[in-house]
Amino acid sequence: MSLPAWLHRIDPARSINQLFDHIPDLMFFVKDRASRIVTGNREFAQHCGVRTPEELQGRRDEELFPAYMARKFIADDRVVLATGEPLLNLVELFPTRERMPEWFITQKLPMFDAAGEVCGICGTVQSYEDLLNISQDPVVELVQTIRDHYAQPISVPELARSIGLSQRQLERRFQATFRTSPRQFIVRLRVLIASDKLRDSDTPITEIAHSCGFYDHSSFIRHFRAIFETTPLAYRKQFHRN
Repeated sequence: MSLPAWLHRIDPARSINQLFDHIPDLMFFVKDRASRIVTGNREFAQHCGVRTPEELQGRRDEELFPAYMARKFIADDRVVLATGEPLLNLVELFPTRERMPEWFITQKLPMFDAAGEVCGICGTVQSYEDLLNISQDPVVELVQTIRDHYAQPISVPELARSIGLSQRQLERRFQATFRTSPRQFIVRLRVLIASDKLRDSDTPITEIAHSCGFYDHSSFIRHFRAIFETTPLAYRKQFHRN
């Protein structure tokens, strides 16, 4: 039997997925050219809000995720499908099992058919915290410094000097590793922490903004809306209806 014929006999939902189900804290997915989910492992399914991978088949991102997440995922899919090149180490918001947004690292790779044409996408999603715990890269480790001091003024040139790089070198390496700039990462981290406080407390919004490193209320609202596509007040009301 030829290799292509053998591959056609494989049921990915009952073979490849089983491997990923035995790798702790790692999500795996496959999409077709229309960005419809073909399969995924159980961990991925549960983060998508369903119980089993079978419930994901044929579903689209806009059916499973908030609009601001879905648009980002679809835009990245289109880049991979158009270029045939992977997108690696994407730092992005993804739902936890409790459907709360947290930072994850996504790897997206093209899949090719027998004719060499891009026919879909496969990828993994992994906790951002896990990457920090295993990496020895000083640029990755620098993120912990940012996390420890997010509420204080953070100087990108000083961050660069702390690991022996120029600001331009840091920005290039940060962009290559996380697909975002240090400044954008700092803002995103502050907004995410602020979203936790909005969700879990009754602290005044202005006070939350200041405690997360935003000293201009209008700037906080602008950055928050850019990520969550809603205002801090509207976001809070979603979780305080009862």
